[in-house]
Amino acid sequence: MGTEENKELIRKWIAFADGGFPGPFDEFIATDYLGHLGEVQMDLAALERAERAFARSFPDMQYAIEDLVAENDRVALRVISGGTHRGEFEGIAPTGQRVEFTGIVIYRIAAGRIAESWAELDFLRLMRQLRSGGM
Repeated sequence: MGTEENKELIRKWIAFADGGFPGPFDEFIATDYLGHLGEVQMDLAALERAERAFARSFPDMQYAIEDLVAENDRVALRVISGGTHRGEFEGIAPTGQRVEFTGIVIYRIAAGRIAESWAELDFLRLMRQLRSGGM
C-alpha cells in the first residue's frame, strides 16, 4: 500500500471510532497487532476491550483529525477528541460532563491493516476535567 492508502485506512479507522466501534476490528487491525500506550502494551483483544469500554464511557466521543502525515509504512495522527462522560471511567461515576483532550498516534501499516501503534494521549487533561466539572 502507498501512503495515500495508508492515510485512508486511518481515516476509516477514525470514522469507525466516531461510530462507537460498531463492528469487528479485523477490517482495520492485524491479528498480530501490538499497541503501545505509554508503558502499557496491548494485543488486538486488549485493544478491542479498551476501545469498547471507552466508547461505553463516552458514547458520543468524536475525533477531529488535525494532522495526518504518512511516510513509507507509518502514519502520524494528531487528533482532538471530545465527548460526554455517560458511563463509569477509571472508577469515576458518570458526570454528564463534556470533555476534550488531545492525542498523537503513530501507526505502522502492514498488509492493509494497522500492525502496530504508539499513542500519547492527554489523559491527565481528561481526568482533570472529570474531577473538576468539565472543560
